Amino acid sequence: MRIVLCGGGTGGHVFPALAIGEALRAADHAVDLHYLGTAEGIESRLVPQAGEKLHHIAAGGIVGKSSLNRLSGLARAGLGVLQSLSALRSLKPDVVVGTGGFVMAPVLLAARLLGIPFLIQEQNSFPGLTTRKFARHARAVFLAYPDAKGYLSGARTMLTGNPLRNAIVEQASVSSKVSSSTPRTFVTGGSLGAKSINNAVAGSLAELCGVTRLAWQYGKTGLPATVDPAAVSELTAQQRLVCAPFFDDIHVHYADADIVVCRAGAMTLSELPLYGLPAILIPFPHAAHDHQRANAAALAKIGAVRVIEDAELTGASLFQAVAKLLADSDTRHAMSDAMRSIAKPRAAHDIAQYILTQH
Repeated sequence: MRIVLCGGGTGGHVFPALAIGEALRAADHAVDLHYLGTAEGIESRLVPQAGEKLHHIAAGGIVGKSSLNRLSGLARAGLGVLQSLSALRSLKPDVVVGTGGFVMAPVLLAARLLGIPFLIQEQNSFPGLTTRKFARHARAVFLAYPDAKGYLSGARTMLTGNPLRNAIVEQASVSSKVSSSTPRTFVTGGSLGAKSINNAVAGSLAELCGVTRLAWQYGKTGLPATVDPAAVSELTAQQRLVCAPFFDDIHVHYADADIVVCRAGAMTLSELPLYGLPAILIPFPHAAHDHQRANAAALAKIGAVRVIEDAELTGASLFQAVAKLLADSDTRHAMSDAMRSIAKPRAAHDIAQYILTQH
């Protein structure tokens, strides 16, 4: 069976595709997988790193951009459709699976024009534009949040949760915190980074490292200019800090952490429950239809997270929130239990089984 997967731009779209691919290979070693993605997106590194075949196409976005950027995005999307048509004619897949991002639109349009069945995996509570446009033509749309169904009239939907990579699921299943007098905090703004979170960490770095060992994934935006390289070197030498643009072994940092500071993106919020990790969430205020605030509110309602609004985030407010949570073990344990109650570790397996049995 030959399957094309597409999704890219950020880790939040690439990792679900890789997770589904892993589950497909685990269920059927003979499956022939191909990925379509851009040469500029994070998929250009992650897909080959996973040992998979990546075919490059152009793609561009039009939502929330200037008129000039929209024209450029439309031109790239048009080129992407032509390249996708060529790739799909050559590959002749049995099915196409899309996991979001700019790259999904040209691929799904090409699949529809060629009469190739396609499936969509939607990570967010509010579906993306491409999902909303193509959902009723898909054989199935796999949802992470039940609320998403209300935006997809006429679509065949299945509530599966978000597919997670095997390394994350397996690490969580065997994870046990090593007793330590010094708690550990993992800070991430996602694969691209989050400027406001990075600035807040930079503004309280010494104070944070005074109460916790800090793992800081600062993303492709880089370290803030206010960070003193000498201080970073000293804290690293003291084993109080480890920082990098991106951690390929993010599951190790999840397993080590006592709390996490992060945005409220769908994939991160699907990973934290596996580890029962209490979190301090800073929702991205410019997310489409404010879906990150909605994600954060849902977890705050069950007592799994604390929320700081981006506009209120400073070095001082971040340090205060981290120090307060680390000092209250009873609250952390209650938040951990709430997180674990919503874990869905079998999502990738369930999606793979549907693909293999229905096509």
